Amino acid sequence: MKISKIGLLTSTALLFSSLLTIPTAALATSSSTTSEETTWDKPMFVAGAGLTAAQLNETMNLLNITATDVDTEVATAQDLINYLGTGSGDDSAMLSSVVVTKEASGSGIQVDIVTPANITLITAEQYMNPLVTAGITDTSIEVASVVQVTGESALTGVYKAFEAHGVTIDPDRAQLAQEELTTTTDIADEITSEASQDSTLSSEEQSAADEAYQTQLNQALVDIKTELAALKEAQGDNVTAEDVENVVNQALKDNDLSQYISQDSINQLIALAQKYLDTDGVLSQESLDQLQKISDSFKDTLSQLGDQFGGLTDALKANEGFFQNLWTSVKDFFTNLFN
Repeated sequence: MKISKIGLLTSTALLFSSLLTIPTAALATSSSTTSEETTWDKPMFVAGAGLTAAQLNETMNLLNITATDVDTEVATAQDLINYLGTGSGDDSAMLSSVVVTKEASGSGIQVDIVTPANITLITAEQYMNPLVTAGITDTSIEVASVVQVTGESALTGVYKAFEAHGVTIDPDRAQLAQEELTTTTDIADEITSEASQDSTLSSEEQSAADEAYQTQLNQALVDIKTELAALKEAQGDNVTAEDVENVVNQALKDNDLSQYISQDSINQLIALAQKYLDTDGVLSQESLDQLQKISDSFKDTLSQLGDQFGGLTDALKANEGFFQNLWTSVKDFFTNLFN
């Protein structure tokens, strides 16, 4: 399938609009996961248990930390099983590490992959929705690995850091977050693959287009959660399976993803959405506040993509093609916003 220039451009405008209109009404639901409002004395470095001494030192150098800069914990294979409900129990597989910093209230969640070449499957933004699902708030996270790993177990280190500071991680929310991460990463791959079929874009253009589609899917998850929260507040326990299906399909349509996603993947998102409804805390006002913050981050990503497109070669900028049009839409959006 040939990539739709108009479709992605339209979805960008829809995404910008949705970033500004996230509903604030939601049913506040209690949960055992609660991120304390106070910041920590030091960041927490959580090292993978499988690292050798040399690899540990290399990891700390990559993260630009020393032993005196941080408090330190080790993420073990048993931690993986405890938090995520899965794993082989083999510590040697625990190779990625994180530095977790608790920020001031209202800061939102930020993720930086320090070694992107070695985190082969998950992008920084793909961690954000699952972290909110798990109940993490107002936190900066740096992820690094000295060897290539998928990055799927990095959330374990984040949970370990919070529990070291007296925060109990709700296992139901943590396991749902992991399911969300795995499911949506696979769906993102499907969408970018389908959208790029028969594409004539250059490798640089295609990489940026893929990032745009991934951002659209991340925003669709935000839209699903916020709309479900509004429905739950309005209808209580009377939200139907049809309601949930309609919410998912509308979010995909609003973000111009419907034509690139299979029915099987849509069904997986519907199943996830039902679990958001059924799991305490996932649709609380605290979670909605964090979703608004990560939505702002998605907006920033598109702004940065626009800056990148504006810096491409004169030949590309002159052809009025996909990237020039997208850059113009980004520029016009922010001009109108601040005027």
